[in-house]
Amino acid sequence: MSAFSQFFKGSPRNFPLIIGTSVATTLAVITLAKLALQSPPKSRLILSPRETLLPRLTEEEQSLLSYPPDLFPGARDVSSPYGTIRVYEWGPEDGRKVLMLHGISTPCLSLGKLAHALVKLGCRVLLFDLFGRGYSDSPADLPLDSRLYSTEILIAITSSPIPWTPEGFSIVGYSLGGGIAVDFTVSFPSMVKSLVLLAPAGLIRPSHFGWVSRFMYSDNVPDWLLEWVVERRLRGGPIRPQVAKTGDEDHPTTEAEVKGNRNPEYEAVVLVEGRQDLTIAASVKWQLDFHNGFVKSFCNSIKHSSIERRQESWRMLGEREDQVLIVAGRTDPVIVADELMVDVFKVVGEEKVRWRVVDSAHEFPVTKMEEVVDEIRSFWGI
Repeated sequence: MSAFSQFFKGSPRNFPLIIGTSVATTLAVITLAKLALQSPPKSRLILSPRETLLPRLTEEEQSLLSYPPDLFPGARDVSSPYGTIRVYEWGPEDGRKVLMLHGISTPCLSLGKLAHALVKLGCRVLLFDLFGRGYSDSPADLPLDSRLYSTEILIAITSSPIPWTPEGFSIVGYSLGGGIAVDFTVSFPSMVKSLVLLAPAGLIRPSHFGWVSRFMYSDNVPDWLLEWVVERRLRGGPIRPQVAKTGDEDHPTTEAEVKGNRNPEYEAVVLVEGRQDLTIAASVKWQLDFHNGFVKSFCNSIKHSSIERRQESWRMLGEREDQVLIVAGRTDPVIVADELMVDVFKVVGEEKVRWRVVDSAHEFPVTKMEEVVDEIRSFWGI
């Protein structure tokens, strides 16, 4: 008699127990294997350096950080169901209200020079760190998509000591912040009096993302593995060729940005007057070192935010009565000016766009700040 038949030999009353045990064992093995391949359980909220770093430092030590917490006037920390948000607001209370939205890898200090310049023109500015950047917490269990970012905007403006609604406000959105600004504007058109987009994301052509990036950011790759790869690249580990000077369909430099590849010229840009140490590279490194939710939020934004294929939202901009000011960098390897112009005119309508190009790369809101201010001043008539 075979071992198989010996195993089942005996009273039929044992069959249910044997079968039940086998099924339970099989399910347990499958479950353990699945858990081993999946990402570890996500915590609901990852606290920012406001909670994990600042309490351990003296005021003098805080002032020496690559992102000093008192860098801008009017700082406040706003509580929300999605974590605390760092907000800055200053300028004349009766001035033109301007909301400013930063990009994917730096906190709002990247728009500091521009904000100060607008205040000198009589504007009231409001900046805040997007979730998972700077001193804002990271809601790790939620997709960082236009819905959550729009909610963050509403939380920030309603925390102001002066009303930002119903008369409305203007928005200046840079890079990822431009894509977020478009989504918010078409969702709340009556709130937005005017829209200015600086090298905006949202219409990046799919050809700039290769199959490797598509796979990396797919559900087939566990979050922990993707975050390990991206953090290594952001820290300057072994990478593919550096970002090129210009981008086109044959040289998809945006893919390098998505992977976290480094661009030395961009990173060397100084963000704050009088602080040569406060560069883009320094602000990114500070977040890598001290914000435990930064890399996760970076990857989450690539997966879910307004990076590409947002034609439907952009098309709705063409239904507004006013024009949109769009400024692009001639040598920007991330947001390719020539491609963006063609796509914007096609989707929004040329008559609805005031198009300008400055002779710079992606960092032009900092390096060509005066030109940007001149364009905004002319556009708003201030």
